Amino acid sequence: MEAKVEFGEKEIDGRCVYFVRDNGVGFDMAYAKKLFGAFQRMHKNSEFPGTGIGLATVQRIIRRHRGEIWAEAAVGNGATFFFTLREAP
Repeated sequence: MEAKVEFGEKEIDGRCVYFVRDNGVGFDMAYAKKLFGAFQRMHKNSEFPGTGIGLATVQRIIRRHRGEIWAEAAVGNGATFFFTLREAP
């Protein structure tokens, strides 16, 4: 299967929400709370290399811009990461 990544925006509850979507392996939403923790991984290192720090770093950046980030996924059906950014006061 050819990898696809899509970036876009849509309005949800009157807010501009950005998203990044892929058609990868996805993950089980039962573990979604672990996603943004440092050194938390959804897959074995032998399956996908990495340190488990990437999404924790992304969350810190989004929070510094007074935004939120969350994900939706299904095993075998890719994942979508949504995020908001707020203007400085």
